[in-house]
Amino acid sequence: MTTRNRDNLPHFQVKLYVEDARLIYNAIDFYEKNRPEGSERPEHMQEPLEHIEWMKRSMQTLMMEASYQANK
Repeated sequence: MTTRNRDNLPHFQVKLYVEDARLIYNAIDFYEKNRPEGSERPEHMQEPLEHIEWMKRSMQTLMMEASYQANK
């Protein structure tokens, strides 16, 4: 992900089902493909591409784990 240290930031544990992970993945993917150029967005919405890619990989990992568990 980003090089910023996130250890002291607030964080959450969330219960997600595979459908939830798929929806989040699809939303992030759509956003990544359709987001305006950086200069067209407010500063607080100029997230680094690395963070978007990390979030997509995280959701992909959840979906693959669900598939693995279903096929045991």
